[in-house]
Amino acid sequence: MDTPEHQIFKVLQHWQPERRVWQKEELLSTNDQLFPLFSFLYDKTKKLYEQVPRRKNGENPFIHPINVVINLKKAGITNQITLCAGLVHDYIEELVDIHQLEQNITTDELGKTKLDIYETQLQKAFLKEMNDFCVEKQLQVSAAEEIVAITKLLTRQKRHFYYKSISGIFTFPDKDIQKKALQVKLADRIHNVLCIESFDEPGRMHTCYKTLFILNNVKQWLIEMLGKENLDLASCLPEERLFNKCCKATYDAFLTLLQLCRKQGIHDVTSMLHLAFKKFVFEIQGLWEITEIDTNQQHPFRLFQGIIKKYDARLRHDWDVLDEMKKSEFDYCKKFFIDKNFNDKQLKAVIDYKDAYALKEAVAGLLYDPDYVLHGFLYNSLDADGKI
Repeated sequence: MDTPEHQIFKVLQHWQPERRVWQKEELLSTNDQLFPLFSFLYDKTKKLYEQVPRRKNGENPFIHPINVVINLKKAGITNQITLCAGLVHDYIEELVDIHQLEQNITTDELGKTKLDIYETQLQKAFLKEMNDFCVEKQLQVSAAEEIVAITKLLTRQKRHFYYKSISGIFTFPDKDIQKKALQVKLADRIHNVLCIESFDEPGRMHTCYKTLFILNNVKQWLIEMLGKENLDLASCLPEERLFNKCCKATYDAFLTLLQLCRKQGIHDVTSMLHLAFKKFVFEIQGLWEITEIDTNQQHPFRLFQGIIKKYDARLRHDWDVLDEMKKSEFDYCKKFFIDKNFNDKQLKAVIDYKDAYALKEAVAGLLYDPDYVLHGFLYNSLDADGKI
C-alpha cells in the first residue's frame, strides 16, 4: 500500500539520467498523429549521432536527445511538436560542428561567416525535407515549420556568446514558440548537469555556470508570466516542473564538484569556507547581485566576490581578465592557508570548492525563495555586445 509519505517522496525525488536508448515507440505512441514524423526524425538523429564521438563516460551520444524527450514527458508534456523538437534540438548545431571540423574552418570572422551561411542552408534544407515528408504522409506542414522554428531558436550561432543565444529565447515575439523552446532547453540542461562526469574538469563548472544563467532567467520569466503570488515551484505547469527538476539536478552537480574537491585533502578548511560564505551573505547580502573583488579585503569572504565575473570571462574567452582574477584568488589562498602547506592542486581545489558552494546556494535561492533572482545576471542586463 502506497503511503502519503512515499507519494511525497515520488514528487520530490530528483530525476536520474536514462542510460538505455529507448526505441521510438517507447517515446511516442504509434497512434499519435505525428508519430510518422517523429519516427522520421528519430532515424535521422540516430544516424547523425553515429558520426559523433562517444561521450566521455562511454555512452552512445544519441542518449542525449533521448533523455531530453524523456525529461519532457516526465514533466507532463504531451505536445508532439515539442517532443519532436526535443529530439532534434541539437541536430543543426551538430551538423555545423561536423562541417567545421571536416573543412578545418577557423573561428575568425571569415570562418564565422562561412558557418552562419552553412547553418542557414541546413535550416532551409531541413525544413524542405520535413515539409516534403509531411506532404507525402498527409501531415500538417505547419508542424514541420514549428519544429524548425523551435530548433532555430535553440541553435547557437558561432559568432554569438552563450548569453546572447539564450537571450534570443527570452526576447522571441512568438510566446508559444518561446515557451516550447524553454521547455526543451530546460530538459536539455537537466540531462547535461546530471551527466557532469561526461565533461572534463574545467568543463564541469562551466556547464553548471551556464545552467545557472538559464535558471536565473527562467525564474524571472516565470515571475513575469505568473506573478510571484501564483508561482508554484513545486510544479504545477510543465515549465515550472522542469525548472524545479533542473534546479535540483544543478544542485546535485555542484555537490558532486564539492565531493571531488574534498578528495584533494582540503577537508580541514571547508567549514571555514562555509562560514566565510555566510558572512558574505548575511553581512553584505552578496548573493543578491554580481560583486567585484575588493583586493583590500583580508577576510576570506572576499573569495566569494567576483565569482560570476570570473566565469563570465571564461565564457567570453576573455583570457587576460580570467587569468588576472584566477591569479588574484590563488595568491590570496596561498598566503591565507600557508600553515596548511597545500600544494597547487589543493589550492585549486579550495578555489573550486568555494565557487561550487556559493553557486549551489544561488540555485537553492532560485528554487525556494519566491523573490530571489541574481540581479545583473539577467538577459536584459547584458550590454550591446551580449556581455554581463
